[in-house]
Amino acid sequence: DYLGALQRYRSEVELDGTCGQRLLMMSSFLIDYPFADRLYPRALEVIAHLNRFGPTVILTDGDVVFQPRKLQRSGLWDAVDGRALVYVHKERMLDAVQRHYPARHYVMVDDKPRILAAMKAVWREQLTTIFPRQGHYALDPAVVAAQPAADLAIERIGDLTDLDLSSLIKRPVDEARTTQEIR
Repeated sequence: DYLGALQRYRSEVELDGTCGQRLLMMSSFLIDYPFADRLYPRALEVIAHLNRFGPTVILTDGDVVFQPRKLQRSGLWDAVDGRALVYVHKERMLDAVQRHYPARHYVMVDDKPRILAAMKAVWREQLTTIFPRQGHYALDPAVVAAQPAADLAIERIGDLTDLDLSSLIKRPVDEARTTQEIR
């Protein structure tokens, strides 16, 4: 919550009047930050690959102003054609996800095992969870050990471009039979 932190900082330093200009410069820096330079390698390729299996949606935590800006400035917004949902606690908004993007099966990629476990507890077999071992949360052994394992773990987000996700999605028996008969 960068903007919230700046707002709190502002209220603390406003009384002495010495940091006003620096605070404005910091705000501009955050708003115009080059997020595209901070994407994980091959992140946009991953989205293009995932789009072959169904519409890719970004489901993210964050504030309603800065998080969409980050998505836009990084190129992720365009990569998913604006299919992005921003909530304070995304794992609590699965009903909203289903309303906006109904599907028989979902695949969630997240570096936070807690998020994956919470979503799996609700969607169960309707969800395949993928845990990239990349990022702050994914590299904390205590955080990882505290949650059940994801359906699939990969080393880097870019590794998703090498996966055929259709083999990971558990289809109901009748649907699998119908698909085989059509071939």
